[in-house]
Amino acid sequence: MAERRNGRPQIMIACRDLSKWFELGEQVVHALDGVSVQIPSGQFVAIMGPSGSGKSTLLYMLGGLDRPTNGDILVSEQPTSQLGGEDLAAFRSRTIGFIFQAFHLVPTLTALENVALPGIFAGMGRDEREQRAFRLLERLELADRIDHRPSQLSGGQQQRVAIARALFNDPPIIMADEPTGALDSKTGQTVMRMLRSLCTRQGKTVLVVTHDPGVASYADRVVQLRDGHIVDDRTVRVIGQPIAGQLPARAGQEHEHAE
Repeated sequence: MAERRNGRPQIMIACRDLSKWFELGEQVVHALDGVSVQIPSGQFVAIMGPSGSGKSTLLYMLGGLDRPTNGDILVSEQPTSQLGGEDLAAFRSRTIGFIFQAFHLVPTLTALENVALPGIFAGMGRDEREQRAFRLLERLELADRIDHRPSQLSGGQQQRVAIARALFNDPPIIMADEPTGALDSKTGQTVMRMLRSLCTRQGKTVLVVTHDPGVASYADRVVQLRDGHIVDDRTVRVIGQPIAGQLPARAGQEHEHAE
């Protein structure tokens, strides 16, 4: 569950005066402009805003997938903006699991092999990584799909494989960029129940970028961006509080409508 200090959740992610600028010809685009935010351990945060507001840019900055132009970032008390490429990649693999709208599965690999990929980069032996991958797929009700390649899976099944891969190293943080954007509404609800359960029942810190208020309804807190600035930041639920009628007993336990 969420780590606490002096009775309060530990700050898992923080940034101060975070900026990201892009040069487009002679024009400078401020994707983020002086953003500061703190996210406690175990909180589920939805980052919302119109297209071009900077929400995905903020997620990628906090997750170490992109570098800020200015500002400081702390993730699990580590100043990630000061890490070199290899050190940042190693820290990211231990600390953050990423889930993307487009799934980003390797088309030539089976579901089991896709989930086990982080184990290769971690130097894990084949038997160990495949056993761990199987347990994750079994938990997400995909044990009968381990030998299927992405093209043989439905959208919901592919996203569940992507979730299993994100969980492979048991990271304390899960970051998702429009995780339901390529799914039908029923499958999207199943994916969100899984993410909500990871937060409530396992104490994961979850950040989801979305434009969908229905997706944001699963969050403890909603951060609104516009033109690279935070324009609203609302806590709507106590950290770890379940959503009545929406949580399965554990992530992936209920049957989904995505077959």
